[in-house]
Amino acid sequence: MVTLLTGCATSSLFNPYPQQAAHWKNDLSSEEPERALRHLDRRTRGADKLLYLQERARVAQIAGDAERSQADFAEVIALYNAQDEQALVRASGAGAGIGALMVNDNALPYRGQDYERIMVHGMQAMNYWQQGDLEAAAVEFRRVTLEQQVAEERRAREIGRALEGSEPVAPASDFERELAGLNSAAADVRSSIQNAYLYYLAGVFREGVGDYNNALVDYKKAWEVNPDLTLLPADIARVEARSDRRYVTDQGLVVIAYEQGFIPPREEISLPIPTIHGYFAVAFPTYSPHQVGATSLRVAATSKGENVNGETVETRTEVATALSGMAARALREGVPGMLARQTLRATAKYEAQKRANEDLGLFGAFATQVYNLVSETADLRSWLTLPAYAQLARLELPPGEHALTLWGTGASATVEIPVTRGGITLVRVIDTGQRLHITVMPALEERP
Repeated sequence: MVTLLTGCATSSLFNPYPQQAAHWKNDLSSEEPERALRHLDRRTRGADKLLYLQERARVAQIAGDAERSQADFAEVIALYNAQDEQALVRASGAGAGIGALMVNDNALPYRGQDYERIMVHGMQAMNYWQQGDLEAAAVEFRRVTLEQQVAEERRAREIGRALEGSEPVAPASDFERELAGLNSAAADVRSSIQNAYLYYLAGVFREGVGDYNNALVDYKKAWEVNPDLTLLPADIARVEARSDRRYVTDQGLVVIAYEQGFIPPREEISLPIPTIHGYFAVAFPTYSPHQVGATSLRVAATSKGENVNGETVETRTEVATALSGMAARALREGVPGMLARQTLRATAKYEAQKRANEDLGLFGAFATQVYNLVSETADLRSWLTLPAYAQLARLELPPGEHALTLWGTGASATVEIPVTRGGITLVRVIDTGQRLHITVMPALEERP
């Protein structure tokens, strides 16, 4: 008992993960975002290494250190690949399984969510693009597409395995009521895996390098996932014209990729679960139904130079992907497995309490009751520096230099961008609340 509690005390049992993440999220809104890296440097060890590396890679990217972000994401990808190669049941994993049964899911090593793994490849593609390594960026965008295809199949298998071998459990009468907030948060998206934002960015990249057939596939996939994204009909028509050599223009494209805020943290609720020995109170993670909504980024582009009239063109971003909703839906899809584990856990704790009472008397029963109380906490771990909403906007501008002014949720900024005839300039804007972190990606110019 002492050993299990000591292990959890150093992770998420007595120090919930959202409280840990609050430190580096606050640093990203400060004048020294690099401080967030120092918070994370000493945490990227142990069973939750994957989670902390994802956070550090994202933080480094926001802070402008693309090389460090690239190195961390490469290690994250290696960890995911190692998971794929592991057997479903390993001798080395037995201890963690027993710990999770007798303590809570925080005793299990963090394995990541499908939507997180897909975002890892998308962000790694952006790192390579930023550094001008277009071949490596193309590889990561292909992995984005592949991961979304295989994740759907993997999710169905995992849900089936979670229920396999356990007796069906009828939730307590107020179970669905307690999870109403989770259902509400998950209702904003159709899938916890399919990501229209990353499909669109892959389409932008492939269009920019002249891979029009695959760009068309990406844009159409993005439209299938999010048919409300109004940019896409024009993008699809343009790429079809490019592929047929019917596209003639004197303008250049500017795409604004806006990543707003942070994904909300999980919250804990206590629910009664029936077992053969009666009802037990168990802790479940959930999401609040009262999440902060999406706010558009206002964009104004003004031409610069001696031979231009300084006209200003304005637009606003629109939501491509609600990652907050994807996180809620992924958690909701995991409820059957959590319910099965919680039922087994409640039964095991009951048996432990019964045996302690018989063998150790009053003291044993009291100690076991205290242990059961303090060890019952929900698993609140998730990648918390991901954006709550990923948004997009597009402008067609004449070639030359332009001043791009951006107004976010709590900050504004102006940046100069190049526009080439027939080319694509991607401007990435990460809004951390009090600051806009802006990266102008290398322009993808039209090929002869």
